Amino acid sequence: MKFTSLPLAANLLAGVVGAFQMGGPPPMPQPKTTMAENFAWRDPFTSKTIDLYDHTCEATRTFAATQYTLHDLFEKPPAGLFNWGDGLKLFFSGREYPGGWAGLDRHMYDRNLLMMEYADMPIRVREWIEDQERAGDSGGKGLFAVFDKPATAEEKIKDRFVVPQDPGDTNRELDHRRVAIFAPGALYPILPLFVANGSDCQALLTDLNNYSDVPKDAAVVAWPVRHSRPNVAQGGRDIEFTIKAQTLKLKEGIVDATVGLTQDTKDRGEIAPDQESKDEL
Repeated sequence: MKFTSLPLAANLLAGVVGAFQMGGPPPMPQPKTTMAENFAWRDPFTSKTIDLYDHTCEATRTFAATQYTLHDLFEKPPAGLFNWGDGLKLFFSGREYPGGWAGLDRHMYDRNLLMMEYADMPIRVREWIEDQERAGDSGGKGLFAVFDKPATAEEKIKDRFVVPQDPGDTNRELDHRRVAIFAPGALYPILPLFVANGSDCQALLTDLNNYSDVPKDAAVVAWPVRHSRPNVAQGGRDIEFTIKAQTLKLKEGIVDATVGLTQDTKDRGEIAPDQESKDEL
């Protein structure tokens, strides 16, 4: 599902602006939580077929982030994204919403956004984000919005970081002056890149051609196995999330896992998202 169509996005986000100028978000019915369209990923570690495989390598890493909803788009920090609100309005208009945690879409103002220090993202993730921007029409373009940090509390930043066309011109010393803002669902296509560096299977995890949305022989699977919730009641937005990746090998004596694979693929369309909505903010 798109973040919203261009006209609807303009109306929605204009409404957000007006609402906060008047002191609060407008009342509206809570839409039913659904799965984001085109979200292919499911937790491989709870799959019906995972017991058919041994893992030959495992990598786990925990990251810090801050979590918001569209309610917070024009709130001042640390509770909101005021400094980048106008830039995010331009960035997200007309784009597909990649989903919240586990691909859930709570729709409208309740959609989640994450912010991370750009320098805290593994270098392979930063390189992937920048390569997608250079490619122009790539599938990953538009998943991550990278902005400079404001120089003052009141500064509004509309323009995103412009990626140099030559990767060699990228000055990594400036990465600590930037942030990346994205929906949780943007993580899933590149989860192995978050844990590749320093692992015993770095080459396998770095090559996303090995990455599968269901367990397979000689494949890489990954999932955010844990994410905390922000303490919103006390104005907190800090969270942590942990990503685990494994390389799989079919167990000795197992000849054909395709029956289970077919079932896994079928199950992806049968998960009731409301059963997992407790994992959302």
